[in-house]
Amino acid sequence: MKSHEDLSKTVRSERMMIFEMIDAACELAAKKGKHPLENGCNCISCVNKRKRLFEKPEKNWKFSI
Repeated sequence: MKSHEDLSKTVRSERMMIFEMIDAACELAAKKGKHPLENGCNCISCVNKRKRLFEKPEKNWKFSI
């Protein structure tokens, strides 16, 4: 079983990898500029557009206040 110190190092390294991936995605978006959604593009804007496509749309409010 891993000790507490080993777990904290693992968590820290996982967090660093996530931050590096986000930074790389933001740099790619800045480099490419504004562009339509592309398959295989991992810039942050394309990732967010793909995420919005998979989300359920909000139901329309039927009543007025």
